[in-house]
Amino acid sequence: MKMLFPTALSGLASVALLLSALQAPLASAKKNTQPAKTAPAAKTGSGSVAYADLKSHKVALPYGQPFTITGDTTEVQVGGNALKDVMQAQTVAGDYTTSDGNKGTIAPSSITGTSWQVAIGKLAADTSVTFNFQLTGTLLAGVQQTVIASMMADPAYKAATSQFISAAQSKDSVAALGAMTLLSQATVDILTSILNQKGLTPKTPADLKNSLGPVILANIEPIFNLTQQFPELRNPALHVAELVGTDVSALSAQQLYEKLSGLSDADYQAWKSKSKQGDAVRNAVKEEVKRFKDAYRSVLAALNTGMQSVMFQGSSSLVVGNDQQSDLVSDLKKYAGFDVGALYAYRISELRSFAMVHIYFGPIDSKTEAPLDPNVKHPHWEAIRQRVSLAFGIALKDLSGASQSKISGENAFVYGVGVRLNKYFRLSAGGMLYRTTLPAANGTTSPANGALRQEIFVGPSIDVTALPALKSIFAKSQSN
Repeated sequence: MKMLFPTALSGLASVALLLSALQAPLASAKKNTQPAKTAPAAKTGSGSVAYADLKSHKVALPYGQPFTITGDTTEVQVGGNALKDVMQAQTVAGDYTTSDGNKGTIAPSSITGTSWQVAIGKLAADTSVTFNFQLTGTLLAGVQQTVIASMMADPAYKAATSQFISAAQSKDSVAALGAMTLLSQATVDILTSILNQKGLTPKTPADLKNSLGPVILANIEPIFNLTQQFPELRNPALHVAELVGTDVSALSAQQLYEKLSGLSDADYQAWKSKSKQGDAVRNAVKEEVKRFKDAYRSVLAALNTGMQSVMFQGSSSLVVGNDQQSDLVSDLKKYAGFDVGALYAYRISELRSFAMVHIYFGPIDSKTEAPLDPNVKHPHWEAIRQRVSLAFGIALKDLSGASQSKISGENAFVYGVGVRLNKYFRLSAGGMLYRTTLPAANGTTSPANGALRQEIFVGPSIDVTALPALKSIFAKSQSN
């Protein structure tokens, strides 16, 4: 290749003329083969990209240099909802991943009013990149009420609360603390599930769980007070079992509360008539039931109020809205490639160096493994288009060691089709046109001497315009 490379570059001027002649049909091919889409807009500023342009894929992302992304919280959607409708955002951070496997961190940045700006590191060329923006803040008051109502209506939360109350009533500190831990975890899990439905997550679930512990512990005392109600309700003299129609000793506090809450004055009157009790007994039972229900409601209120104070105030109350945006960072969309290589013409048994320009059917990604545009209508054709090219060039010096070449002037015109094997290597096949040089026989020049002939060739080559120093030839910056 040391002998071929200078020779190939010496023909670069003629190659450029050839490319110019083919520019018009190339533009037509590009127009007919590209899927309809909005053309990329210019960069929003020097080293700056607008979040709105990123979302709509109307921006050419910078590459090889740090830049910033600027946006407004009114433009952000989380979980199908406008961010401004679910939370008051305070900071924005995040991360990004490229198709090369490289990862970067977006440092936290404060939000001023509704405006935000984050710094992005250098993005590698020819890569697909996915940005994950994380906006942190507090839930709006209306959303807080919706979340707490959903949590308290959740069967898992009711079961966890009932289990905790039952354990605390045993006055066994070990059992009470164990139940407290279970209730804290259950509350965080349920809260996380509800927030996920809105496209949100708790910022620090572990901190939230730890913060709930003291709140729950502080409300164990009202639960102990509730314990005093059970023996009285289980007293056969009150006939509560007959009143609710079941054995109360087998019920949890929650189950008993639900049973007693469903009683009406008519139920008390019917029980009095059936048991042949007087008004004094009926009123005593009714009062005892009321005391139990009041005590149970006090316990729930204390727990719920304490939990709300932790979940919606302080550092453990912060929630995160995640918003993911993707784009293709492509420093070069190639329209053509300049190759040097060796071809073999089997009929004349010659191995020759060659230099060719490969014209693509529209712009292609520099990397063969680059992800295809998701909006393309015919992905199979697009995959072929990304690899196949028309080839035109010249065959140069004979490398086969023949004493005399059959090609006049050592040069021939070659044409055909190239297939990219990867970013740098290609395999080409086609025809070679040349004038013959035939030796005289018995002092007589052959009538076939100087005739125009064609041979079939095949040969590998290297796309020198894929090399970093030359890759801007036949290409331009473009982002999908």
